Amino acid sequence: MRSCLALLLSTLLLLAACAPDQPPPPPKPKQGRAETQSIRNLDAVGYGGSAIANKIDDALNKNDQSVKRAEQKSQEPPASEPAAEPPQ
Repeated sequence: MRSCLALLLSTLLLLAACAPDQPPPPPKPKQGRAETQSIRNLDAVGYGGSAIANKIDDALNKNDQSVKRAEQKSQEPPASEPAAEPPQ
């Protein structure tokens, strides 16, 4: 009796484990810059990876804007400066 019950129970568990395969969910679109993708993965281990990555993205964007402005200023012709007075 017990062996029949154990056999029936194991068969039911085996059938329950053999569910039809479901396709994996589609991947989420990547956020932020490529440089911070590995930091975003910290979410998987319990750190606030997205928050950290967003701050780094903002800093990198500001740095890029600063570099772009500096390049634009360096390409502009120099403005005529008033002649300096000779030292006395």
